[in-house]
Amino acid sequence: MSPTPDALDWAALAVPDLDGEGARVARAMANTRSGRWSGETSMGPPQPGEPTIFDGQVAVRHARERCHQHPRYLNGDLHHPNIAAGEALVALWPEGYALVREAVDTFNPILDAGIPEEAWGRARGSSSHFDKHRFGLMFATYYDPFGLAQAFVHEAAHQKLFGFGVRLDDADRILDHRPDELYESPVVLDRLRPMPAVLHAQYSFMHVTALNVTLFEQATSPEQREVARMFLTRNVERMTKGYHTLEAHARTDTVGEAFMRGFMGWSMGVLERGRALLA
Repeated sequence: MSPTPDALDWAALAVPDLDGEGARVARAMANTRSGRWSGETSMGPPQPGEPTIFDGQVAVRHARERCHQHPRYLNGDLHHPNIAAGEALVALWPEGYALVREAVDTFNPILDAGIPEEAWGRARGSSSHFDKHRFGLMFATYYDPFGLAQAFVHEAAHQKLFGFGVRLDDADRILDHRPDELYESPVVLDRLRPMPAVLHAQYSFMHVTALNVTLFEQATSPEQREVARMFLTRNVERMTKGYHTLEAHARTDTVGEAFMRGFMGWSMGVLERGRALLA
């Protein structure tokens, strides 16, 4: 049965939850649409014999012969141990784990030709992106398990918003902005962006920030704590900026008012925890 948008608790759906209910609702809503980032574009659940992660719900597969984002990205090893290591880090934040499990159906590991394997032990971060058409598909490098963990929750949060009907230039619900109304993004700094793109940036990286907080709190070595501190410092700064942009400029419809109330309240709590850890 398709969800009835007006009957949903949008404040609760806006934030990560232990059961992944918000992501399941987003996927169900995607299944009611056609076209870009709709359920019909999904590659579907794992098939027999395919490697899987996230409780067997996410297939590790190659979606195409080459990654489309940039020629330096190539398809990677479907069985590399860093993939499981990244998943294990996400599991330390159960709400984030549930989000990925329910929002993503396909993980395509990729290599960055600019980062040779001999540099993997020193390189930090990850390059990741969603597909330009398919729902539930994400690409990410895996040279750094910490960076891959961030990529998992980052891209899953994008998929959740796509499911709810928020694209990059316009939205079926939540936001009420024209595509030509442009604002500062907390992430893309070289140009102004439509408000749906600003929300995507803030929403995805707030989930990364929440993971950073958890990994900082649960670090088991000085090195892990320092890596977590590095990412948390950067993300608290830019997510604080993005928070104020949304607070000042976001216009919503009825469900969006509840969605933003839930998201902004949760965000403030995460940012306050982050600042306390960095103090």
